[in-house]
Amino acid sequence: MLSTDDFVHAGIITAAVFAVLLVALSTYGRRFRHPAIRFVMLGACTIFLPLTSSIISVLLRRSTESKCDGTAPAKGKSNPDIQNMWTLLLWIALIILIKGNADVASAGVAMSAAFPASGDVSIDGQRVRPPLELLAQYAWLAYLIYLCIPVAGWLGIVNKAIFIAFCVLGLAKMALKLAAFWSASFSFALGKNARLISGYMAQLVEDGGNHGGVPRYIVAGEKEEHVKENPKGYRIKGDALTNKKSDLVTLDRVWQMAAPDSDSLLATRPELRDLCLSYSLFKSLRRRLSGYPLADAGSPNALDFVLRGMGQGGGGGSAERFFRVLIDELWFASDFYYSPISLSSFSGWCAVLNHLFSALIVVGAVTVGWIYRTKQVVIFDGSQAFYYIVTVVLLLSVVFIEIWEIVADVCSNWTKMALLAHYIRHDSPWRRFRFVHSALDAVLRWFRPARRWRDKIGQNSVLEPRRFRKRNGFLAEKFYGRAGLMESVGVSLIVIEAMYRVRYSSLRRFQFEFDTVTDKILAWHVATRLFEITHARTSPDNKIVACHLSYYCAYLVAAVPELLPDCPAWTQKRYKKVATDVRAVLGSHGIAGGSTASASDAQLSQLGDRDKVLRDGVAIVGRLVEEFAEGEGVDEELAWQFLANFWSEMVIYVAPSENVKGHVEAMGRGGEFVTLVWALLLHAGITTRPPAQAVLYRQEVGGDGGCDVFDAGAGSPKVQHQHDRGSPKVQSRTCRRGGLPESDNANSIQVRLAAAAVEIEEVRVSRIDGGEGSVDGEWT
Repeated sequence: MLSTDDFVHAGIITAAVFAVLLVALSTYGRRFRHPAIRFVMLGACTIFLPLTSSIISVLLRRSTESKCDGTAPAKGKSNPDIQNMWTLLLWIALIILIKGNADVASAGVAMSAAFPASGDVSIDGQRVRPPLELLAQYAWLAYLIYLCIPVAGWLGIVNKAIFIAFCVLGLAKMALKLAAFWSASFSFALGKNARLISGYMAQLVEDGGNHGGVPRYIVAGEKEEHVKENPKGYRIKGDALTNKKSDLVTLDRVWQMAAPDSDSLLATRPELRDLCLSYSLFKSLRRRLSGYPLADAGSPNALDFVLRGMGQGGGGGSAERFFRVLIDELWFASDFYYSPISLSSFSGWCAVLNHLFSALIVVGAVTVGWIYRTKQVVIFDGSQAFYYIVTVVLLLSVVFIEIWEIVADVCSNWTKMALLAHYIRHDSPWRRFRFVHSALDAVLRWFRPARRWRDKIGQNSVLEPRRFRKRNGFLAEKFYGRAGLMESVGVSLIVIEAMYRVRYSSLRRFQFEFDTVTDKILAWHVATRLFEITHARTSPDNKIVACHLSYYCAYLVAAVPELLPDCPAWTQKRYKKVATDVRAVLGSHGIAGGSTASASDAQLSQLGDRDKVLRDGVAIVGRLVEEFAEGEGVDEELAWQFLANFWSEMVIYVAPSENVKGHVEAMGRGGEFVTLVWALLLHAGITTRPPAQAVLYRQEVGGDGGCDVFDAGAGSPKVQHQHDRGSPKVQSRTCRRGGLPESDNANSIQVRLAAAAVEIEEVRVSRIDGGEGSVDGEWT
């Protein structure tokens, strides 16, 4: 039978293991949200407090009861039971503090898909729920301290008061966060913001927008005094928009301060102006994330904003800037839903008090550790050495977590936006104090937030199952998800530029008809990989674009089918079927990149005998070779240019989606490249994919007068690629500028947007050719 001593020692060791486990799980970032981690976390939490409480109860009884021989137990630090009791008490306090940060960080709230009809007090998808479990744990901790205080006279009144104050600080910080969440729930700047922005965007559409100029999108400063409510929802009062001294900051006001002739900070730091744009777009995006209707869907003003304003405003129309704005926008969204600290809810004195509490907790942890060391509550000697190490680990974890929270908050984009909004609202007073101006500039320049959006795209190849695998096994898939099993590569600038150039086009048909998007992606992916193997003599930029995006689309099919048009379950089965056929022909290692010509021909022949997707992939390779034939070889540069355009258009085609939840979950994994494109198209008013029968044509206008064309006629399966006027290498073929066959679905939103895009570009070019200059208005 287990003796009392054995129970105590085994219990303390078990409690120590659970304590370290809880620290690791509570600070594990995104993985903390995995169901398996949550299950282990719940089990550890359920066991830890009752276990330590029962051990403290046994130790307390042994420290007060006489021994069997009638002698009284030792008092104070000479009694190891009292030492162990207070060691466990400190562990409980530290674990509750660490776990409280993790729980309240997830918003003292539980993330759910929120819709305006829910009627809950919420912060756009996060329902505020007081953590009753934490309150109960703090109450139990207070009870344990009450029981243990009488046997701690040797610690001294001051030291006991410091320990109690340290425990109270954790409770006070939790209460502050809950108060901040509750206040934010009723704030028009946060809790009611999605509903307000939804109504305001409808107001802009009703007023006719601000075509050609900087739109009056809201950036910051929403208050109840600026808002009026009518039967259609919230609206912004006119004087709040026109009054230059209003606390409401709009995008046009930011651009005025960023004018070249201005002496403001925004004029010298264009990235700060872009950060304001990203924050404004994030607020617009939250309408979609929270289920509110998009009044500007299909609006020509929305298209005009993305086509010219967002891409060419002030900072030039570079692709890098274009996507940096989107990345920062989704950075805000990712922080809002997944940040381990509630950055979005703190403002003003709440943020200051939160930092003060964190600093006091750091000081308290160091002080309590010093007290435990000097009073020899825990010593690095014999059997106590293990307890000493665990205590030090827990104390250092608390110190690290609190310091990291302060640094993360100060460096966050939320803090930068709060400072920028204050600067814009009180610009003149700030300019009078050059020291303050310089200090603000230094903070905004040197303090960088932790990256939450990974600038990478997943890679996968159905022809080479092991090439991009970095993990294998059932447990790895359950823990990391399918996306976590595959390698990723950085999003290169040439890929971004290719996506930027192809902005407003849809897919052209290429003789081969496909019933599903999945089949089309897989067939063209097979064709691209086979073409890469057989024509790998050069490495032009277009080849990199085509291959990276081809591998990425194959990755979407295999790992994130919920972001594609077809049914996710069916897409998974279809991919497995094609992958099985590939393994049957090529083995587990797949096709060899260094294959000889004869081996490649044999492999192509075998693949062509399998699934229709593989047959079509092999046939497409043959058509590519035939179409881009040049002498006895192939014009690889032109072929890769065509494939780069095709895959850029494919990503744009699959990006519009009704699956908001899938994109939000992707943010929790670090983000997907297709989510960037999804957000971009959403701001352009495109919320759904074009119908299968709609074939849109893009006109790419430039100084050379080239055009990108593709004959979609059923009897004319010819590839018509981009060409330059006067080029001796490419014969000029039929070029249709912006036209749409009347038989296509001319009533779809996408068709109207495509026509609007062409019209805008034609007007812009005609004005430039006519000497009228840019029509970008205030954006330039």
